[in-house]
Amino acid sequence: MKFLKHIDNYLICYILVIVAVVQLYNSQFDSLTPWKGGGFGMFSTNKTTNITAVGYKSNGDSILIKVIGSKFNVPISNTFLTSTKNYPKKENLRKLGMQIIHSYLKPTTVEIPANIDKNTLDHINKNERFYKLVYEPKYYENDDTAHAEDAIKIQSLKIRVFETDFFENELIVKKKFIKEIEINY
Repeated sequence: MKFLKHIDNYLICYILVIVAVVQLYNSQFDSLTPWKGGGFGMFSTNKTTNITAVGYKSNGDSILIKVIGSKFNVPISNTFLTSTKNYPKKENLRKLGMQIIHSYLKPTTVEIPANIDKNTLDHINKNERFYKLVYEPKYYENDDTAHAEDAIKIQSLKIRVFETDFFENELIVKKKFIKEIEINY
């Protein structure tokens, strides 16, 4: 009887603690970002995780890969990509790399933002051939359709994970290297 009275008095508190723990867990280890209510917004941050990828063709040429997800889960699911960005474990990065390597990569032109800094723009101009095209993972039903769109396959891949932090004072952006992984076909 005393136990039931205790639960009756504190039921709301127990529910709030359970919801907070679930939210905190999902914001740290699943696809819930701190900006989307992870932990009721208490843990909101302006840090973002960026995943960059460079692929290597069989002839040794390197290509820039745009790591994007699809709502149709082909070849990379949006949920999996978000989860990997939030918690970039080696297993998830390796799985992401295998999904990229096993898919075709469709070429698209690089869109350079207008507000890019001078040093980065100079670097892009010096390496024009590398930054001319970016490749996106895409699913094709057959090889003929992929070849008609000039889609290619790669032999190996290097994935790098960075954390970007935005600081209000001086309006600066800082990138911090987190980890790198190489995947071979």
